[in-house]
Amino acid sequence: MTKIPGIFERPPNSGVFWISYTDTDGNRRREKAGKHAAALDLLGQRRAQVKKNEYIAPRQKRVWTFRRLAAETIKNKALRLEALTVETDEYRLVALLPLIGHVRFDRLTSERIAETLATLRQSGLSTSTCNRYRSFMSSCFTYAMKINRAASNPVARVERFKENDPRVRWLRPDEEARIRKAFVADSHEWEFDLALYTGMRRGEQFGLLWKNCDLGRGILTAKGKTGRRHVIANEDAVSALGKLQKISGERDFVCPDNDGTMKRDSRTWLEEAVGEADVQDFHWHDLRHTFASRLAMGGVDIRTIQELLGHKSILMTMKYAHLSSDHRQKAVAKIKPETP
Repeated sequence: MTKIPGIFERPPNSGVFWISYTDTDGNRRREKAGKHAAALDLLGQRRAQVKKNEYIAPRQKRVWTFRRLAAETIKNKALRLEALTVETDEYRLVALLPLIGHVRFDRLTSERIAETLATLRQSGLSTSTCNRYRSFMSSCFTYAMKINRAASNPVARVERFKENDPRVRWLRPDEEARIRKAFVADSHEWEFDLALYTGMRRGEQFGLLWKNCDLGRGILTAKGKTGRRHVIANEDAVSALGKLQKISGERDFVCPDNDGTMKRDSRTWLEEAVGEADVQDFHWHDLRHTFASRLAMGGVDIRTIQELLGHKSILMTMKYAHLSSDHRQKAVAKIKPETP
């Protein structure tokens, strides 16, 4: 058998092979692998982990709790994913820590994970939100498998909650008029217009910088959960931006209230105006529903709506492009019998 650097047999002629390599700190490591083929595979894994700076000493495996695994997973995601995605994972981790943060991750069975999700559901979270928590936990175990800390993913054996049909709520003209009357600051109406005429997500709009706004061409470069994307601003949106610019002055952010210290838009001015206007079951994201629905009712094709919303899949766009019952009733009312 050809001798391979980094692989040796101990005891000699025993058929038991070990590997030897240098870790990220420059320390010499030795591990028992078993058969020669297994030693080849393990040596390749370890060298790849060291090269990518993903190596963790095997002796540490026994002390990792779910808290530690989740923190390492999020740290790894931060190297390749958008900041908003990482912040969302951090937010979910806060809810999970009291439930399983102290548990060794290798002792988290599919049954314990199912119980954890059930507890979240009982706390009032929707089924779709609980499924997002499930996905986060699954990503943690996927990372553990990637760095050779886990052999399988127990979350894969936990069934997803059945989700309700996508909620679609758009703004009717009379509701829009009542909400506008309830605004207590001019900037609120201009932010309202900007959302209504661009379909930007709340985070995209709140984090929008003036340096990324080309008012001449009507192109805004927003950054959100799907990464950077170009948002088209029509005349109404550009007009709203012009008015916001006068209020913002020398500030970096388009939204006058954003001083750069807040990660999320926690303001409540829209909710307060909606309550004052007595408009039921309407939230910020419904401005995005309204944007898409009005495009659809105006005859814009679904592919274009997908591009304007920044959806990666057209399946996501379908739930936003419904027509109102009033609009459909007007359409079928045009049906006339043929004249003999």
